[in-house]
Amino acid sequence: MKLSLNTFIKRDLSYQEKIYEECHKRLYFTAMRILNNSFDAEEVMHDTLLKFFARDDKFLNDRERDAWLTRVCINQAIDTLRRRGSHEMTVIERDIKEQEINEDEEYSYKGVTAEMVKSALNNLAAGYRLILSLSLFEGYDYEEIAQITELKEVTVRTQFIRGKARLREEIEKMKCN
Repeated sequence: MKLSLNTFIKRDLSYQEKIYEECHKRLYFTAMRILNNSFDAEEVMHDTLLKFFARDDKFLNDRERDAWLTRVCINQAIDTLRRRGSHEMTVIERDIKEQEINEDEEYSYKGVTAEMVKSALNNLAAGYRLILSLSLFEGYDYEEIAQITELKEVTVRTQFIRGKARLREEIEKMKCN
């Protein structure tokens, strides 16, 4: 999609800044959970916002706008994942990515920290990570995930169950170490 500078000059910049401030973190972390790569996640977040700003039609409310942004972000992240293939990140890239994310990691529930869950999720295959992220973090049901990923609903359900079991195994391994 080619966007001209004139397209953006015509828009109200304060409106764009407001939307950016409200949505950029949520979109970044949505893409990050799917892609497991901060550079790609930032690129997807920016592309999503550019598509939004290029639209001429308005949304009825913030909820509709946020749903559209999330959907576009997820679709772009999946497209990026498909382009990138199923290559897993190297250990060095994983370490760099973990250092870049500054979230509250001190919270613990039954000996499991947020860092342990993130690390275990990152150790899963891309397919499991995608399905778990869409279901657990984004709140999509199996039918919606099947539409987004172009998989059969039964495949999504199976990958969710297997991915959740693998996630538990990874977390248990970390707890034992």
